[in-house]
Amino acid sequence: MGKRKRIVSLGLVALLLCLALAPFPALAAAGDPVFKLTLSPEKPVAGGQATVTITGENLTDLYGFELNLAYDSKLLKYVKTISPIAGFSVPKADESGKLMFAHVKIGKEAGENGTVQLANVTFDVLGQAAATAKLSLGDVKLVKSDLTSVTLKSGTELALPISAKSATAVAFKDIAGHWARTSIEKAAALGIITGYADSTFRPQAKVTRAEFTAMITRAFDLKPTNGVTPKFADASKIPSWASAYIAEAAAAGVVSGYADGSFRPDQLITRAEMTAIIVRAAGIAVDQAAQPTFADADQIAAWAKPGVAAAVQAGIVKGSAGNRFAPLDQASRAEAAVMLVGAVEYIKAQK
Repeated sequence: MGKRKRIVSLGLVALLLCLALAPFPALAAAGDPVFKLTLSPEKPVAGGQATVTITGENLTDLYGFELNLAYDSKLLKYVKTISPIAGFSVPKADESGKLMFAHVKIGKEAGENGTVQLANVTFDVLGQAAATAKLSLGDVKLVKSDLTSVTLKSGTELALPISAKSATAVAFKDIAGHWARTSIEKAAALGIITGYADSTFRPQAKVTRAEFTAMITRAFDLKPTNGVTPKFADASKIPSWASAYIAEAAAAGVVSGYADGSFRPDQLITRAEMTAIIVRAAGIAVDQAAQPTFADADQIAAWAKPGVAAAVQAGIVKGSAGNRFAPLDQASRAEAAVMLVGAVEYIKAQK
């Protein structure tokens, strides 16, 4: 089976290379596809990270593509690229500030149409002072499901405004006196969690699978295991803001779907599920024979017990009153912040 996967991967790479070398007619007429670059966060902070989303509009039967992005390597350090479209990816970045990213679907899949999020590119923001970094999207090669293709000269540019590094804690107006305040502020400063437009954090609000997957990808430098982005049966139900986060975590093997192939982005996540995902994302060693010693350990599913035991050993998880873990309880935003900060600090302590 492993040999077959390698053959499939090599075949896809060959297809991408052939498309890259083939001659393409140029199109620039009105009504042709156009491309946009958007930034998150809108004002990244020096020393933090910034993500540039590349979106195509007016696309027809998009089966594969190649993007060429130039960026200021003195202010930005390339980290990773992920496409939310299920398929196989080949990224290539150099130290001079040039990125080529190719992506193609796998098998007899229909192409994408209309407005499509093509890729999210993540950078480390260098330095400590305020500055402006520039990015530009060059040639974009588009491939249809019949493998006919065309190249377009995008010329789209983006000015990335960098704010000076600040030690000021992120202020939420609804966490004064809250037991998780310190962790919430640390998580916000690290860019793991965000608040709402009214400056609240809502610590007791429950967390969906989509929301927690976004948190986990911001907390850890996840790497794809084999260049393949899996496809979920309910992909149409995944909100656009979460699609790249879920694709990245799934490609890294940190999250997975259910037996029916669905991801269920709006389903609230349990404490057991959250713990298992954090342990996988943080790369914490798991002893499959280990058993947690909580008073309600009999309520922890067999698949989750080794991960929970590992999280306890790492100091990420602690019991509540009566030494209970409450594995089936739906996790709150405060609990997610505490556990994620604990995992990040544990990793740092191991280095």
